Amino acid sequence: MKMLKMNIKSKINHLIGSFSDYLLFQKGLSQNTVNSYTSDLMKLSNYLQNEEISKTNIDNFFLDMSEFNYSVSTMKRMHSSVKNFLKYLNENKDYESINISDIKLKSSNKLPEILSISEIEKMINFYNHEDYLQSRNKTLIDVLYSTGCRVSELCDINLSDIDLDEKYLKLKGKGSKHRIVPIGSKLYKNLIEYLNFRSLFLQNKENVLFLSKSKNKLDRTAVFRIIKKTAKAISLQTDVYPHTLRHSAATHMLEGGCDLRTVQEFLGHSSVSTTQIYTKVTKEFLEEAFIESHPRS
Repeated sequence: MKMLKMNIKSKINHLIGSFSDYLLFQKGLSQNTVNSYTSDLMKLSNYLQNEEISKTNIDNFFLDMSEFNYSVSTMKRMHSSVKNFLKYLNENKDYESINISDIKLKSSNKLPEILSISEIEKMINFYNHEDYLQSRNKTLIDVLYSTGCRVSELCDINLSDIDLDEKYLKLKGKGSKHRIVPIGSKLYKNLIEYLNFRSLFLQNKENVLFLSKSKNKLDRTAVFRIIKKTAKAISLQTDVYPHTLRHSAATHMLEGGCDLRTVQEFLGHSSVSTTQIYTKVTKEFLEEAFIESHPRS
């Protein structure tokens, strides 16, 4: 059954409430266990915002969750909560069956995949400022890397969040927290070019920075497709996702001498412990640099 876009989030929250009652009163689970299930599912609901429950969106949810400092057991519980919720929807609410058994859970201790600076430059430079879509894709990739923003933050950028005079960008992060990130010289040039194309493409008062071909707000799944398509086009061998650019930005900053606290602020991490995963990557870089350059290596 089709739902109105504006009602999707409240509908999902209602379904989570029904599922919690089902676990408590029909399955006889303890209140603490039900609370854990509900907490996990509310994370999914908040992630989806007003998007439908789908295989792609759930895959993307777990990819994003892998960025946070969750233990292996917490990630497994989260996966179990979502899997059982989907089963409940299929059996009791006439929802299509969604199989998530193929999702690979990444622990917070696993080193994030990163790209080299030259690989990211190739992704950005794969596109030119020739038309709206080319210019959008080029600038979109540059924003992801240059600001280290999350996909959800990218999609929520409005024109009013950009200050080209002072060269900064306001991002709306987790829990409605805002942070300011600088606009670098290369990103500045791409933004200027893109905004010119955008004004020709869209001749009304729409405030969202990145738009689809149909002139609607660009969603997360579209961003994932753009990144995957671009990585494939330049023959990258590793799996590349939007958050790969975020990981790469953080790692490159640390390798360039930036301190951990500054990177924490840049990424919008509430705890420095989440940012510390990147120090493991830079330790490998430092070991290689030491072996290659130190006389007593």
